[in-house]
Amino acid sequence: MDFYDLYERLYYIKYGTYVPYEANEGAEYEIPEQDFEEVIQSYFQIEREQIAANTAYEPHERAYRYRPRGFKDAELPFGPYPEVISYEEQEDGTIRLFIEAVWERKMTDHAVTSELVVRPLEDGSFQYVSNQVTGWDNTLEILWYTPRLTDEEWQYYYADIQNG
Repeated sequence: MDFYDLYERLYYIKYGTYVPYEANEGAEYEIPEQDFEEVIQSYFQIEREQIAANTAYEPHERAYRYRPRGFKDAELPFGPYPEVISYEEQEDGTIRLFIEAVWERKMTDHAVTSELVVRPLEDGSFQYVSNQVTGWDNTLEILWYTPRLTDEEWQYYYADIQNG
């Protein structure tokens, strides 16, 4: 899981607007720890230490380094999107969603199938519990996700921008 990809998507769900950091090529920001963690922890039961260990956390600044995706690590458009096909309410109050990833470009309605479990919260929101991939169309070339640039790759492409 990439916490930065999650942050961008969950920020939109939580606040109804995109992250307040311009996606300029080679831009780098510091997000105050409380702001970043609040977005992630609104939907995941996860300790701040685990978030910090899997991101670029700057303890002296009490902030997370954030680099919006740029041209060099942009995700491809028209990838699969999830569609809930059914659900079951569980005895513990959670809801198990049965999901098929529809990929119009490849003309399939089940590129990936999975079971997602969420916990409804009193304010109408939800919290992630688990996700299990249950099926995969092996005939498809899976290339809809592009990892973010490593620090080395980012320096290679954007060092000149940062150094003026």
